[in-house]
Amino acid sequence: MGRGAVLAAVAYAGLVLLGALGLQALEGTAPPATPHRDTGTPNASRWDLATALLFVTTLLTTVAFCMVYSVVGVPITMLMLTATVRRLTGPLVNRPRLYLQAQWGYSRCGAARVHFVFLVGVTLGVLVLLPAAGFYVLEGSWTYLDAVYFCVISLCTIGLGDLVPAEQPGQPLRQLYQVALAVYLLLGLTGVLLLAQTFHRLAELHGVTGGIFSADEGAEESAGLLEGMKDGEKPARGGASVNG
Repeated sequence: MGRGAVLAAVAYAGLVLLGALGLQALEGTAPPATPHRDTGTPNASRWDLATALLFVTTLLTTVAFCMVYSVVGVPITMLMLTATVRRLTGPLVNRPRLYLQAQWGYSRCGAARVHFVFLVGVTLGVLVLLPAAGFYVLEGSWTYLDAVYFCVISLCTIGLGDLVPAEQPGQPLRQLYQVALAVYLLLGLTGVLLLAQTFHRLAELHGVTGGIFSADEGAEESAGLLEGMKDGEKPARGGASVNG
C-alpha cells in the first residue's frame, strides 16, 4: 500500500472517529426527565460510541454512493429526455406550425404564438389538472388544490417533500401506484422540456434570444417557403435548393 493510500485511510478513520465522538457528545446524554417529558421517545435514547460510528459510516458511504450515482445518472437521464423531446418536436411543434401557416394563413411568428398558447393549455390540462384530479381521488386527505400544488412543484422543481403520494396506510395497489407515479414524473418532465423548447423557439422568432437555430431549422425554413408560395411569391432560394 502506497503512502498516499495510507494517509487517505488515516484521514478517513480520523474523520469517522471525530464525527462519532461529536455525535456521542451531542446525543449520548439523555435529557433530564421531567413530568412533562417522555424519556421513552427515540430522541431521549442514549448513543454509545458504536452506534455513532455506525451512523457516521452509513451516512458517508450512502452519500458517496448517491453522489456517484447522480453524476452518472443525471447526464444519462437528460440525454434520454433531450432525445425524446427532439423526436417529439416534429409531430408536436413543427407540423402544427406548418398547418397553421398553410391552412389558416398565419405568419411564422403568429403561428408560433398560437401554437405556444395551445401547447400551454394542453400541458396544463394533461399534466396538471387531470393528474391532480387523480391524486385528489386516490389520496383522500388531499384537497384538489393540494394535488395541483403537488403536480406543479414536482414538474418544476425536485419537490419539497411536504406532500408525498402513495403513503396512506392500506392503500390498494400501492406498488402499481408508485410505478405509475414514476412514469408520470418522467412524462411530465418531458412535456415541460418540450414546452420550454417551444418557448425558446418563439423567443428566437421575436428576436429576444440569439439567432442560432435549433434542430427544427429545416422545418422552419420549409414553413417560410410554404408561406411565400401561398402568397404567390417566389421562394427566397432557387428551385434547385427546393428540389434538392
